[in-house]
Amino acid sequence: MLVAAAARSVTWTDLPGPVRTRLQHSGVSSVSFSQFLDRLNQSHAQRVREGDLDHLVFYLLQSTHFTKQPPIEPALSARELVDGLAPAGRAAYLERGAIDTARVPSAVRTRARDLLHAIDSQDPDPRLVYFRRLAAAALPRGPAREQAIVHEYLRGMRFLYQKEFVAQRASDAADAVAALYRSRGLSTDTAVEAGYVVYLGLGVLKSLEPDRRIRRVLIVGPGLDLAPRTALLDATPPESYQPWAVIDALVDLGLAKLDDLEVVGADINARVVEHLRGARSSPPLLHLASGLQITPQLTLERDYRDYFDRLGNAIAGKRESAAERNGRLTKVVQVQPSAARALGAQRLDIVTERLTAAPVDLAIATNILPYFDDRELALALANVAAMLAPGGVLLHNEPRPVLRELAGDAGLELQQSRQAPIAGVAGAPPLADTIFLYRRR
Repeated sequence: MLVAAAARSVTWTDLPGPVRTRLQHSGVSSVSFSQFLDRLNQSHAQRVREGDLDHLVFYLLQSTHFTKQPPIEPALSARELVDGLAPAGRAAYLERGAIDTARVPSAVRTRARDLLHAIDSQDPDPRLVYFRRLAAAALPRGPAREQAIVHEYLRGMRFLYQKEFVAQRASDAADAVAALYRSRGLSTDTAVEAGYVVYLGLGVLKSLEPDRRIRRVLIVGPGLDLAPRTALLDATPPESYQPWAVIDALVDLGLAKLDDLEVVGADINARVVEHLRGARSSPPLLHLASGLQITPQLTLERDYRDYFDRLGNAIAGKRESAAERNGRLTKVVQVQPSAARALGAQRLDIVTERLTAAPVDLAIATNILPYFDDRELALALANVAAMLAPGGVLLHNEPRPVLRELAGDAGLELQQSRQAPIAGVAGAPPLADTIFLYRRR
């Protein structure tokens, strides 16, 4: 069964000839390939750790659960920190990460101490439980823990300042931001909007093949809504939205039936996998909220609103209409057991590993491919292609031009793409995403 699949390391001979040739041109050969994978695995383990700690920092700054201090917007905190440095100190921090920890704002230190107090308590809040376990595994104990959190704050703010206030002023801001993501921590971020572009992609597939049936699905990097960079809503427990949104969309569009569907959420973060495995036996009560907040300057597109209103109807026992609260679309969905039984989970590094299971009909990879450089992307696409059945479909939203060439090397051919406007912004282009549909030759 797909839900019981195990992961194994990719080998040199697993790779298609064009992928091997590309790697050879970049200095990786059959002899050095295993060492190359070892370096990638070590790098990815460090990036998983840093991604978790990034979320700890965002929780530290924004949560209203563990402290009475006012929330701090992360990007504004980064700007306050950097703008307070002299030019030489600013250059040293942004270029090398060198900075005196005394520069950390007092409000951040106060929140850090309150968080440490909460971590040492017995508070059962689900997010706090997650970060308590993370602190035990990734941070030192005793007095050194506060200094370690301060260090992670400074590391996170350096990236955030570079992304929001340096890369945005580059001649090609999109490329500058994308380059930063290829070395940053591997985030577990997820949002309802990612489900919308997948829904549109599945709608395209349905229009191309009205009689198509999907039975086996791989979701790469489903993520977990722990502590986003902005707009943390910590009144409800963390949740992984994408697996449920995918199951819901497949059934709603008539591409699958719950009693004949296997979906595996494959994530590099073992804590995400543990969460999904728990959801299989205890179907969650999903508290859904749009990631975008309606303001006088931002309006949600009608098609996106319609999607949100439908979301969850195929996997819940009853229909519930969306409501608008504090500028966000919200609804609550109780996942029914038949939908939960369709979901499995497996730890998987899509760059260095592939699953040992029957081929899948559909693979989905949204908001994870930007984290990979071209060599990693070539390996990831080769692994996805190898796990797809002939004629199987890959849906992704990575616009990097080289991806089409790399996908061709792996045996994947672009069939369709569709832009998905999500919100209109006064005086600016609309906020939109693009879904790409590839088919295995």
